Amino acid sequence: MPSAKKSTRHKPLVPPSAFLDALDRFDSFAQLGAKVARARTQDLPVVYTDVLPGLDLLLCKVRGAQPPYPPDRVLRHACLESLANALEQPSARLEQGGYWYEQGGLGILVFASHARHAILAEFGGSGPPLRAGDISRQPR
Repeated sequence: MPSAKKSTRHKPLVPPSAFLDALDRFDSFAQLGAKVARARTQDLPVVYTDVLPGLDLLLCKVRGAQPPYPPDRVLRHACLESLANALEQPSARLEQGGYWYEQGGLGILVFASHARHAILAEFGGSGPPLRAGDISRQPR
């Protein structure tokens, strides 16, 4: 006589918060706090190149944002959440301009590294496209 199969629900092995914790401890994000702080204090966007293989972050102040701003650790966590959210979206959009997020007066653009040239040309203003290292430096 055949036995009845019991259906069991499979629970995820790793809760979603564990993924963000793992990203937070990842060595690639060691500079993220400094980049967030610099983006908050200057008017030019700051690019974090190859934050993950094939992905870049562009960080900038949101126009019209007023103090008090959240602490850097909160904004750093917002960057990680934005990155995790962008990874769940269709990759074609990462290549065509990326995903834009805002939190606490900080704009976060997650985009594919090979689209860096077009992104920096758009955020760099008029003239020739800027190299990744040039966008975070003040003109003299």
